[in-house]
Amino acid sequence: MNRQANPPGDDQSGVLALVAAAARLLAERKSAVPEAFVAKLFGLAAPEDLRHCGAAELANIAEQSWSFLAERRPGTPKMRLEPVAGARGVAVLEIVNDDMPFLVDSVVGELNSRGLEIRSFVHPVFQVRRDAAGRLVDFEASQAADARRESFIHCHVDEVDDPAQRAAAVQALNDILAEVRASVQDWRPMLARLREVIAELQTKPPPLGGEEIGEAIAFLKWMAEGNFTFLGARDYAFTDGEVLAPVIETGLGLLRNSGVRLLQHWNRPVIITLAIRAFLQEQTLLIITKSSARSRVHRRAHLDYVGVKRFDRTGKLIGEHRFCGLFTSTAYTQPARGIPYLRRKVDRIIQRAGFDSASHSGKALVNVLETYPRDELFQIDEESLYHFALEILHLDERPRVRVLPRRDRFDRYVSVLAYVPRDRYSGQIRAAIGRYLTTTFQGRLSAYYPFFPESPLVRVQWRAGQSGSRRARSRRRSHCAQLDRRATRGAWDG
Repeated sequence: MNRQANPPGDDQSGVLALVAAAARLLAERKSAVPEAFVAKLFGLAAPEDLRHCGAAELANIAEQSWSFLAERRPGTPKMRLEPVAGARGVAVLEIVNDDMPFLVDSVVGELNSRGLEIRSFVHPVFQVRRDAAGRLVDFEASQAADARRESFIHCHVDEVDDPAQRAAAVQALNDILAEVRASVQDWRPMLARLREVIAELQTKPPPLGGEEIGEAIAFLKWMAEGNFTFLGARDYAFTDGEVLAPVIETGLGLLRNSGVRLLQHWNRPVIITLAIRAFLQEQTLLIITKSSARSRVHRRAHLDYVGVKRFDRTGKLIGEHRFCGLFTSTAYTQPARGIPYLRRKVDRIIQRAGFDSASHSGKALVNVLETYPRDELFQIDEESLYHFALEILHLDERPRVRVLPRRDRFDRYVSVLAYVPRDRYSGQIRAAIGRYLTTTFQGRLSAYYPFFPESPLVRVQWRAGQSGSRRARSRRRSHCAQLDRRATRGAWDG
């Protein structure tokens, strides 16, 4: 927005006065723009977004936006991304769409990923009526039976000078809006499928232990109670006994798209090796891991993947019901001992350690498990968790460097927890460990997450994507063992 006269104050009352002034200007021009449209478009804008705007500029923006809203083909988004006249380096992005969840955070996520700074942002929702051709016939028609809620995103961002890059941004945003629509439209069918899976487990239990089945059912019910944002579902079946292939026609949400692969090694599908086959044959019902695919809906993160194994009447593993989405914040804020499947894992570790629950060591172990990275806690096997938890517990007694690497069961990446005494931790140490991981696993460092607990230690979690070469895969076990030895020798002490 252009730098013009400041609004009368930086608080919300100043915004309202500025918006009222813009509405009066439009009335004086005998403009067709309703006063209610101006009020809803700008009334809840952040004061700092309008700090350098004058009433005349807001009136002009309102006229352009009203004209843009005037026609939209039903069921499809309408979008424009173009330079703002008279404002160098600034572009306007407007999107009119059926109102639905995830629109704002998905659009903002794409703009951020492209490095486009958002200068101002408003997102009113209008109640409108349109004719069969999509022409606006009634605004704020709250009482009409055929009125529809429409989302209107209006923001100013950095200008994209290159026409090809601008076209790519528009295409990406349209693709994301299509993913949002598919996810929202299929939300109820995905929940219905989950409930069908639960009912099948209850009426035709697989050849597994009763406790395993009971905890799995409890976990799936917990997911359906608002603890998981469902974005995709699809069934998979073994073909020729070796290939786990998608049953394309069962795809819902993001997995309507047959090209979306939840498990892949770089740009290639994961091959069911003997080790992976052995993992799938373990006496467990659920597979909980991170997908190789990143979500563009709701928030930018690797999709959470929950698989439910499928068995035939003879008890043979024949496939999988697969759900993808994002665990909600409650999955990270609830106590681990209050979440089905996790609670059993945590309780088994505590029982195996044999500490008195009222003792210092018993309480400290519970704290280790409750503060363990939650995504890791979902994925790690009990044997590794037992040894890692005791290692971490011993660090409280004698703080020192310790590195705990966990290989993904599908051999796609290594997750590494590094504990470093606070007085030895620095950005240089973190970078040195990251470089070593990248070299060691002949891959790429995709993320790191520092955590500063109330202790003498800093914890950093790295996720290192691994090379898909056969030679690299054969060396990973020894690399994981070498990491901790290297740490104890002080190789990263700077």
